Amino acid sequence: MEIDFLGATREVGRSCFMLRTDSEIMLDCGLKIHNKKDPHLYPMPPPADVDAVVITHPHLDHVGYLPSLFDHHTPQVLGTPPTREMSELLLLDSAKIIIEEYGTLPYKRSSHRMAMDSFKPTGYHVPMKIKDTTLTFYDAGHIPGSAMVLVEYQGKRILYTGDFKLSDTQMHNKAEIPGEVDVLITESTYANRDHPNRKDLEVQLVQRAREVLERGGHLLLPAFAVGRTQELISILKSHDPDMPVWVDGMGVEASQIVSNYPSYIRDAKKFRKAFEGCRLVQNGRRDRQNVLSEPSVIVSTAGMLQGGPALGYLLSLNDRSEIVFTGYSVEGTNGYNLLQYGYVEVDGTQVRPSVPVHYLDFSAHAGRSDLFEFVDKTKPKKIFCIHGDSCASFADELALEGYDAYAPAIGEKIQV
Repeated sequence: MEIDFLGATREVGRSCFMLRTDSEIMLDCGLKIHNKKDPHLYPMPPPADVDAVVITHPHLDHVGYLPSLFDHHTPQVLGTPPTREMSELLLLDSAKIIIEEYGTLPYKRSSHRMAMDSFKPTGYHVPMKIKDTTLTFYDAGHIPGSAMVLVEYQGKRILYTGDFKLSDTQMHNKAEIPGEVDVLITESTYANRDHPNRKDLEVQLVQRAREVLERGGHLLLPAFAVGRTQELISILKSHDPDMPVWVDGMGVEASQIVSNYPSYIRDAKKFRKAFEGCRLVQNGRRDRQNVLSEPSVIVSTAGMLQGGPALGYLLSLNDRSEIVFTGYSVEGTNGYNLLQYGYVEVDGTQVRPSVPVHYLDFSAHAGRSDLFEFVDKTKPKKIFCIHGDSCASFADELALEGYDAYAPAIGEKIQV
């Protein structure tokens, strides 16, 4: 067997790997988001025809370049049912953004439809055969429907984690551990640090929301549509069912999709009740005027303030309001610049909001301790550390623990 590392090597973004058994299997096909200054937006092209593509979850750094394959290939696409539906939602939005930023799409418009038509939704623990290779999905605990994939061929077990979380959240149970494996291809996003205690963070967020509401302000929570929006809704409503929470942007549709797949979240009844208790922006400008007419919590895309309703709210907040980021912002985005330097860019002009800005680390990724625990429980003979800014140092640390670990470079081809 052989692995081609086509993206997400010693970097975050454009996850893409080719595993060669008796079939050519691609593991994810993502792009780098909000990366206009860096020409390396997309993974390297596959070195051969592609029989199947596994999409571990619908975030764009794992699925955003999928349509390009259908310019020249006709693979089967494998993912869970919610991954299929949310991939379509995010890919359509991504196409609009790419055209706005770069002027043209990097694939044929017809390839999007072909990719969706080739998608075969598959649940957890259901073995899939491609020739003599078996693939099985396991819950990754990252977002609704996210999956690790175990590949079995000629007696070897190869596990690709995608993004995973090894502790419970409001929306998800912790990631499953599929037993011992021969080869582990693991994300390393937070290999250099642990995350704060989740329950403590929830208390901090709810307390901050209450304080802002009591003084007549709005708490703005810029959030990714898929995953983070649903988690924030669940946190706020589980602690205070009567808290006034508005949801705006693509997070509304994503939450409706999540509600349709109860077996892929921790407590579907609880989430549906929480979502039903929110007020939804569905009529654009008129609803947004209502949002700002009285104190409330606003959960809105875009999570990095690169457009979307959240940026408009930011510019309209009264001086009793606050902003809390709960997720990662790429360097150079408005979210990053606001947190680091206190400004956002609007139509080419720097604007400095007067309201306080905070960050609470509600990451949906495994932290440093979780990564080491996962390695210890899967006991791999070979480890490839990918999807992180400290992959090489993480591999070095694992080697000191006695593991055969390596952080591949872009374009490397390795026999396993």
